[in-house]
Amino acid sequence: MSYMRAAVIAALFAGAATAWAADGESPAQRAAKLAQDVCSACHRPAGEAGQPLVPTLAGQHKPYLVWQMRAYRFGFRDDPQAHDKMWSQAGKLDEPLVEALAAYYAAQPPHPGTPGDPALVARGKALYEHGLPGSDVTDCASCHGPKAEGRDMFPRLAGQRADYVVRQLSLIRLHLRNVGIMHSSVEGLSDADVKALAAYLQSL
Repeated sequence: MSYMRAAVIAALFAGAATAWAADGESPAQRAAKLAQDVCSACHRPAGEAGQPLVPTLAGQHKPYLVWQMRAYRFGFRDDPQAHDKMWSQAGKLDEPLVEALAAYYAAQPPHPGTPGDPALVARGKALYEHGLPGSDVTDCASCHGPKAEGRDMFPRLAGQRADYVVRQLSLIRLHLRNVGIMHSSVEGLSDADVKALAAYLQSL
């Protein structure tokens, strides 16, 4: 990161104001109220599966959620869906509220997976655990955990909506969402591979 860009980010963090400030309320109280009154329109009150293409947030790891909200807030996550749906909302957050919102969703119990076509799920499981031997497609488990539970900055994928997974992997493959560590791994996946992975993850 350049010095100039780092300075700009630091200034944004220091001077950003929130449109959801409330006198006398703690960040945790503000976060719970915001999640239930505003974010629930898409994510539902406890971050469970909601509208199509909207991720499940319940039980997601706090560091990952903080990272993503900051990326939305400052326009660094620039895929079309992020630009259209999240930039304006996240731009109203201050740092204490980002941390508190992430803690709120991380504390919600993960919801059970949704079973899918057994053959498709089995294909996805093989891809998740072993990748595609002889190609650049490595296994997913080494970063996201044997049961897709994730850790720290590697998101929990277990129980994630299949349509959301397909959408995000497609964006990464097309370089419309910049996740450097992922590009080389997913570029070798076919559309059928992506659908199988998504079915498997949704089933967990």
